[in-house]
Amino acid sequence: MTGQLIALHGFLGCGRDWDAVRAKSKCGMEWICPDLFAPGAASFDLPDVEGPCWLAGYSFGARLALSWLQREPERWNGALLLSANPGNFQSDKERAARRAADDLWAEAFRKDPWNDVSARWNSQDVLAGSPPLLRTESDYDRAKLSAALRDFSVSGQFTDPLRLPANIVWMAGARDGKFVALQASMRDAGFPGTFPLVEEAGHRLLIQASDAVVSALDHLVA
Repeated sequence: MTGQLIALHGFLGCGRDWDAVRAKSKCGMEWICPDLFAPGAASFDLPDVEGPCWLAGYSFGARLALSWLQREPERWNGALLLSANPGNFQSDKERAARRAADDLWAEAFRKDPWNDVSARWNSQDVLAGSPPLLRTESDYDRAKLSAALRDFSVSGQFTDPLRLPANIVWMAGARDGKFVALQASMRDAGFPGTFPLVEEAGHRLLIQASDAVVSALDHLVA
């Protein structure tokens, strides 16, 4: 298999978060792993690459991938989406609460001391059970981090399953209760694709389950 694969990291991540998967994969693709939040990085718009190509995304990167998939569905052969929230299964109350929470995080990442805000981010319940990622403030444009939380908040997100390619793998860790429930809701709602769960893994699949991610990716693009 030849072609291009764009792999998008999570919030407070970087392109090298895909290194373990990339090193083990035998997909034969040209990998493009942008640093979405680095100083001087491009915007969150679609990259200038020839299509169609493949797309992968983890957490925030999966949400960004969903926006790209729907905007220009003809550009993509398919996608591997890890710990992905499509935004569809929220009440008005839940959307309001998420918007308020994301606004607070956006302000914190804009101005709070780096070690404090990054430690608080890593202590969230959804990330329990996985090692904290050690990130250096100089690796990031804090304005981009803040903008991502506001502009791509799940509170304003809705995914149209009819605008998604059929070749999608939605993967979640079996210990990630929120995202296991989202997988079931998407399956019941008729979202395209398959919905594997990874035993003994939580939210941070790129760290906790790189072998499972490699297997799913190589099978998807074969």
